[in-house]
Amino acid sequence: MRLPLVVFSLLTAAATAAAAQMPTAAAPAVTSITVTSAGTYTAQTTSTPARSGQQTPTGTVGTAADWHFLSDSTDVPGKAGTQFGIEFRLEGTPAGDPVTLYAAFTFPPPGIRNPNTGEVMHAAKIAFPNLKIGTLCLLGYGFDNAWEIVPGVWTEQIWYQDRMLAERSFTVSKE
Repeated sequence: MRLPLVVFSLLTAAATAAAAQMPTAAAPAVTSITVTSAGTYTAQTTSTPARSGQQTPTGTVGTAADWHFLSDSTDVPGKAGTQFGIEFRLEGTPAGDPVTLYAAFTFPPPGIRNPNTGEVMHAAKIAFPNLKIGTLCLLGYGFDNAWEIVPGVWTEQIWYQDRMLAERSFTVSKE
């Protein structure tokens, strides 16, 4: 009866040793981003409810496709439908691997007050999973509602883990 147990133990030890010698795939690593545009844009946007790690004034997060920059100016007209942000190429290895970046926005005083909840936000941090290394990406903000528009300087930062990769300030005007 002990022989099968010993053989099983030897096979397990051999498999563990072989696995330890096999090279492991490196975790995706973002080294930097290359900003290609920053300003106002148009895009096909789809909104979904915010998930864990996505703090937004509206409780929703938009995904932009087929975007086109209208202006590289940091002056942003304060009207519903306006979208602004940072377009960039995600640098790192291995190319094509997904990573999570965070867009952090700081809003000017008095902050954004959601009339439906009464909550006032002075900043937002939004996780964007599955951005691909080596691809062109866009992280921005769009005014869906008039109550989101707070004139003044808005700051957008793009973060990977604990490193800020980019920062831009935009001046939102009154409509």
